[in-house]
Amino acid sequence: EIFGNAPLSFGNAFVVNIPAIPENYFLSQNYPNPFNPETTIEYTLTANDHIKLQVYDITGRVIMTLVDEYKESGYYSALWDGTDGKGNFVSAGVYMYTLSSDNFSLTRKMILMK
Repeated sequence: EIFGNAPLSFGNAFVVNIPAIPENYFLSQNYPNPFNPETTIEYTLTANDHIKLQVYDITGRVIMTLVDEYKESGYYSALWDGTDGKGNFVSAGVYMYTLSSDNFSLTRKMILMK
C-alpha cells in the first residue's frame, strides 16, 4: 500500500544527436551576435592538437587569446567578455575570431554593440 517517500524532482532533458567524436573541424558563429557584454564561441576538434582561439580587431591586431593549449578531440566552447589581454573593455565594432593549429585555420566575424 505504501511504496515509499521520495522528493519530487523536475527539470529539462535535452537529447542531442551528435557523434561522440567529431567528424570535422568546426568553428560556430558566436552567440549572441551582436553581443554585449559577452559572447560564446563553440568549436569542435577531430584530433588531439595544440590550438589557438584568438580575437582580432578589424585591422588584424590580436585583441585577446581565449585558448592557447593542447586539447583532445571533442566539443568545446569559450566565453569572451569583450576585454583585451590587459582586461580593458574594447570599443564597439566588428571583430574577427580564428581557431587555428598547424593543420587548419577557421575564421568568423562578430559584432560588439554598446
